[in-house]
Amino acid sequence: MQAHPVSPFRLTGRHVLLAFAGFFATIAAADAVLVSSALRTFTGLEAASPYHAGQVYAAELARARAQGARHWRLDSALARDGAGARLTVSLRGPDGTPLPGKDLRARLERPTDACLDQVLPLAAGDPGTYAGGLDALPPGQWRLVVEVTGPDGVELRRERRLTVE
Repeated sequence: MQAHPVSPFRLTGRHVLLAFAGFFATIAAADAVLVSSALRTFTGLEAASPYHAGQVYAAELARARAQGARHWRLDSALARDGAGARLTVSLRGPDGTPLPGKDLRARLERPTDACLDQVLPLAAGDPGTYAGGLDALPPGQWRLVVEVTGPDGVELRRERRLTVE
């Protein structure tokens, strides 16, 4: 048996052309798969019913105008109380007089995890002053949402970012 001599590999122009063509064909195929997948799964709509979302937005604008027309002033202060926190809210009318007897709801929302949201029950104290507390409040970023509710729904809504140490 005779061994056939193997000629050494030589890189030719044809090899380089085939390598480039194969590389770009692979990239084009991957792009085609990704683009077709994106077009099939995303309709471009962020709401299931844009018409309904527009109606809700118009209602929100009307509610905001009504809140602005009341000229109420809502001030809030959150203070640490051991591991928890104490929230004090002051509600005043346009002339600065306290607004007693209102129903206030407060929530502390975690911007990154809705599971950590907490409701703060508020009780009336001095006229126009409402207070409530939590036994435990982890440190970090929070969004305080205070709503004054009335017979027609939310009369005033204020949001504020807080950093709890």
